[in-house]
Amino acid sequence: MERDFDFKDITKERKVKLVALKLRKYASLWCTNLCPKRVKLRKDKIRTWNKMKAKLRSWFLPPSYVQDIYSLLHHVTQGTTSIGKYTREFGKLMIKCDLQETKIK
Repeated sequence: MERDFDFKDITKERKVKLVALKLRKYASLWCTNLCPKRVKLRKDKIRTWNKMKAKLRSWFLPPSYVQDIYSLLHHVTQGTTSIGKYTREFGKLMIKCDLQETKIK
């Protein structure tokens, strides 16, 4: 979504609405239900992308998500896969963990 926002120069005010339109299947149903549910609970509308992103993450990602990714990174092995495939998997996990490889001088 962040790349879409940047590419299309989406204003802060329109980000939440665009996200609601782009969600599909269960996520769309969840989002459609979220608005009336918030009204019932007398909560304000979600107006910022950061708030919406936090709601999406808390609902759709397990609480152990970050720990699970670190665990996958810690236990990744090449096994019988090619070095290229192993390197790509290792790189993806590094990105997900927001880690950077240190360079040896």
